[in-house]
Amino acid sequence: MRAYRGLFNRKGGRLSTRFKLPDVYGVFKFLIDYRRVGYTHLHDVQQVSVRPLLHTQYERFLRSAYPYYASSFSMMVGVLLFSLVFLHFKEPIRTPEGKKTN
Repeated sequence: MRAYRGLFNRKGGRLSTRFKLPDVYGVFKFLIDYRRVGYTHLHDVQQVSVRPLLHTQYERFLRSAYPYYASSFSMMVGVLLFSLVFLHFKEPIRTPEGKKTN
């Protein structure tokens, strides 16, 4: 990736820029080689690795999954209510109308 001087922001004597990382995982080398007559030669090399996030580095709850969370919790509440009604419902004892009970 080659950046030109017009893309840099100058704040307080520092040059900075923002850019998107490539979509490819790997090891990349960022190189600054600045030569100008009458100024000090500036040479800086940094090696950076771009890797996918570990499973522990992702967010625990994703906003796009809220409908799935709501459906799972509503199913849990429904099963709880159904089990309470099923366990505590008592049918009345029916007696045949032709027979008498003592």
